[in-house]
Amino acid sequence: MPSSKETTFRIGDYWIAKRPGKQIWNRVWYDPQAKVTRRISLGTADFEKAKQRLTEWFVLENTKVDQPIDSILLSEVIRIYYEEHGQHTISHEAARLNLGYWLDFFDPSSTVDDATRPQEIDRFIKSLANGNRSNAYINRILTSGRAAINRAWKQGLIKSAPFIKSLPVGTAKPQGRPMSLDELRLFYHTSKTPHLKAFILWALGTGARPQAVQDLHEGQIDLETGLIHLNPPGRNQTKKHRPTVRLPDQLRPFVKGGFQVQFRGKPIAEMKTSWRKQRAVCGFDGEVNPYSLRHTMARHLRASGVPAWEVAAQLGHKKRDMSVTEIYAPYDPAYLGQAVVAIDQFLANLLVSPAEKPLISCTTRVHGKNQKPDKSLILLERAMRFELTTPTLARLCSTPELRPLTGATGTGWSRWGGGQLAAAFESRKPKIADFLPPLRACRRSFTLPRECPHGAYRNFQMKG
Repeated sequence: MPSSKETTFRIGDYWIAKRPGKQIWNRVWYDPQAKVTRRISLGTADFEKAKQRLTEWFVLENTKVDQPIDSILLSEVIRIYYEEHGQHTISHEAARLNLGYWLDFFDPSSTVDDATRPQEIDRFIKSLANGNRSNAYINRILTSGRAAINRAWKQGLIKSAPFIKSLPVGTAKPQGRPMSLDELRLFYHTSKTPHLKAFILWALGTGARPQAVQDLHEGQIDLETGLIHLNPPGRNQTKKHRPTVRLPDQLRPFVKGGFQVQFRGKPIAEMKTSWRKQRAVCGFDGEVNPYSLRHTMARHLRASGVPAWEVAAQLGHKKRDMSVTEIYAPYDPAYLGQAVVAIDQFLANLLVSPAEKPLISCTTRVHGKNQKPDKSLILLERAMRFELTTPTLARLCSTPELRPLTGATGTGWSRWGGGQLAAAFESRKPKIADFLPPLRACRRSFTLPRECPHGAYRNFQMKG
């Protein structure tokens, strides 16, 4: 039998190992009758190829072909599918997890026929639904098992592939709500995280999905032709097509070596933490997520009158079976011409300095209730000069710019003392919405830097 040091990869009673001082891997097994260990060369020095060859040999030797579905184990069909196909796909981790649900639910002795009977599938679906999983998620789990069984049928391992139903699914709600320009300016300019700011720019500039933005490397950007190849070399296209898009002029100064979204020279695996922190700083609701950037740009393109086919091409909503002619379409000077103009305009407005155009905070609601601004927004108030959303202005305030709101006209209010002004404000109880229009009407830019003498609200400061 093999020692722990000798066993590197094993299937059944067979494993792979090398002879001392040799590079070629061997298929090794123990012969109980002769009481010796036997070896046969696998003809390769590559460990992964040796594993594959041992697996293929084992399957051919130990699996009968054209078996009735009531005589082959479901677990065997799933194992063969994953080892020969599933683990080599881009979505191998999802396939592993989905197939795990099948193996956990059905008994190891269950045959394909046992597991795919309608009543058993219904029982399986019910157990998945009890875990608060959506119909779409359950369908993905069912699809993985269905793929394993169908592949076994196509390869002749079983005589037929039984029907496995799917659950009805409505139109999926897009991930992340679109954001307004004011929200994006606040989100971008108040961030102190360079890789988050880079992610925002490249996500808006390409309209790509978050993972495509995180994968974007300098080698995918052709400055000479002005194209961005969102699909890296060597990566197979999937249903989530990664197109070739135009490089906006606003992004040219931000092109850098290596990955465009990086932290200490390394690509960012997940954007969740930095995004969540910045979202809290701005006081936005949970529907604002990285996908919001893609949906924001899609909405902007349609609002700018960009043709639907250009919007679809920009977002990668294209069929996988493109013709040869379409492959060369990105090199047409007019390719995505209107889309890139609209994107450049949006980015130019986003990148306007807060000193030139003050930031404006936006009211957000969480579970039907107003969400208070984060404390860090208050600390940024003076430096960034943007309006804070607050429920009520100080009711008792003697700031001169607010005196017209007491109802007095002419110069009458200017002779009032603090007590009279306080009483007038107490009776009217003005809110922010009350004083914004009159103040902006008479003064385009105004500031209220005073400390409120009554302590109801401190340091309110604004530029219109």
